[in-house]
Amino acid sequence: MDDDVPLLDPERDLLGMPGAPEHPPAGVERVRRAHQEVRARIRADRLMDASAPPDGTGGELFRAMPGVAMVHPPAEPELRRRVTNAVRCLERLVQRYPYDAELQDFLDVPQEFRRWILREPEPERLRVDFCRLDLLGGTLGTVRVLEFNASSPGGMISVGTVNRYWRQSSLGGLLTEWGVPDAPFERPEWFADWLIGYGRDHGVAEEDRRSVGLFHHRSTTGYEMQQASEQLRRRGCTPVGLEPADLGSDSALRLGYLKYFPLNVRKVESWETFCARLTKKRLLVPNALAERWVAENKLCLAALSDPRFRRLFTPRQLAALDAFVPFSRKLGDGVSTAEAVAERARFVLKAPYGCRGESVTVGAETSPEAWQQLVGSADRRGWLVQERIGTPVVEVTGGRYFRDLVVPVLDGRIIGYGSRMSQGHLLNVARGGGSATVFAPPGADG
Repeated sequence: MDDDVPLLDPERDLLGMPGAPEHPPAGVERVRRAHQEVRARIRADRLMDASAPPDGTGGELFRAMPGVAMVHPPAEPELRRRVTNAVRCLERLVQRYPYDAELQDFLDVPQEFRRWILREPEPERLRVDFCRLDLLGGTLGTVRVLEFNASSPGGMISVGTVNRYWRQSSLGGLLTEWGVPDAPFERPEWFADWLIGYGRDHGVAEEDRRSVGLFHHRSTTGYEMQQASEQLRRRGCTPVGLEPADLGSDSALRLGYLKYFPLNVRKVESWETFCARLTKKRLLVPNALAERWVAENKLCLAALSDPRFRRLFTPRQLAALDAFVPFSRKLGDGVSTAEAVAERARFVLKAPYGCRGESVTVGAETSPEAWQQLVGSADRRGWLVQERIGTPVVEVTGGRYFRDLVVPVLDGRIIGYGSRMSQGHLLNVARGGGSATVFAPPGADG
């Protein structure tokens, strides 16, 4: 495969910002008109940013950028292969963690998590049921996976919804001409159908699938779970929203979803009933604790890159990992402080457990003195040091936008594509960016 093949089809990458490249010009003008229609739908339907309160007030509307693109047909099969291989290799780390002392020591999972991970009765059967991969790079030769995220269904629900808005806009005819297939995450009830199906496939009786627990932090993810609740109601289910600590020992719930990663690990001490029911399989939740609390550790990227753990993968898997995972090491155990200081411009520093870009420091954007102090501090030892990947740039009037590619994977299959755009290098909608729509090409295996 030619490394120079672009990820996005150059003839089907339409951006409506003033000063953006106009190829073809007629398509760009259609994007600008259709974008106004999409924004009107977002306002009318009160489609909010995922961090908005559950009633949709006080938050920001979903930020849809005036852009529509399609994954380049020659690139998509190889991109799909690399993405699915990375998820399978992540699964391998999850499955081997309880048995592999070296991996346990390397990932350094907090004891509050670890005690429950090791109670998983059949770790070899664990799966990464849902995962979102964040990618950077503009071609097959440069694209790399920066993070795995198993806690973002609400964001993907919104992205799929906006895809539908574009299809139903005045741009729909052009998208039909392109031949873009319907993506699974564009279906209005995809999350509910998946969750209910998960319960059915894992032995939850039909009557017990009529009530579904949505476990989340009320103050930060209310709207996101409101989206899931609406889908479940349309499927005839009763959603029950509560925090994990609020689950009583007499609860009749048998099926649920956990949208909550406790950055303060001490909170798990109040989850005794919840965790016990999950490990005893009395409550079925996809992305089980033994999966979630391993796979969301960013040091998994280091384990996929560090030579010490190549023993866990097949030669074919290793070849795909080498082409897709950037140089990633554990600070103090894989890369020294001196090495990190000497190559400041090459590296990015990330907390093992962090979200929304809040614990990320880009070396090239940090003074040498501040960087040396940061990587030399005792509380940063054990963090992820990752090679900085070049970000695709779009020059527009008044500045430039950086953008990435987002790939959600459900049950081992890609269910759509998305993109985030921002005028800063940290591409996170929570930090002021926006979402640009990306469609799969004709014939994609959705």
